[in-house]
Amino acid sequence: MTTTLILHTILALLLLILPFGALYLLDRPTMKPLAVALTKGFVQLLIFSLIAWGVYKVDNIWLSIGWLLVIAVWAGFLVINKCKLTIQSYLFPTSAGLFVGVLLIGLWLLVAVLPIDHISARWFIPVMAVLLGHSSAMQVRGLGNFVTMSQRNRGQYDFMLGNGASQWQALVPFMRTSLLAILSPTIANLSALEFYSWPTETCINSKNSFLIMIIDGCT
Repeated sequence: MTTTLILHTILALLLLILPFGALYLLDRPTMKPLAVALTKGFVQLLIFSLIAWGVYKVDNIWLSIGWLLVIAVWAGFLVINKCKLTIQSYLFPTSAGLFVGVLLIGLWLLVAVLPIDHISARWFIPVMAVLLGHSSAMQVRGLGNFVTMSQRNRGQYDFMLGNGASQWQALVPFMRTSLLAILSPTIANLSALEFYSWPTETCINSKNSFLIMIIDGCT
């Protein structure tokens, strides 16, 4: 089993010959940053795969929630690092928002939408991982937009405060643009939902197809 897994991993990595070959012919300086990014991603994926494998083996709901908490903290750190914000001020709210939001939506999908008789790691990990990945990507987009707009239009914020607006009212325009920055790609994905979810639907039963469509559309 281990030998087969290693062989399949090597065969999958051979696909990297295509992008590296194209860069070698067209843009050789880009090969180094691509190799560094792929190496970091491979190491992170290997570590989290080992952790997920351990959670699968134990198959305990509290351990699965602990796994989600650890991944949410790491995702929050990546979001903050991408948006170039201070860890002390933004790590806790970012990670907490990711953890609580993903956990509530994921449990709703598992308990109410399917529903399944027993929330095992076999269901919990894939659903939560997909939701967390999408949420992290959208949070980078929304939070980055909010920071950029608030810095660029600081005068508008001060003007509204000076004219009697509350802090919440002064922040509403910036939050509105950030929300639109998040919703636009999601709406675009949902518009093409049926095209790329149809092959998946043909391979599963009707009870699970709706959940797959929702998760596919959010990614």
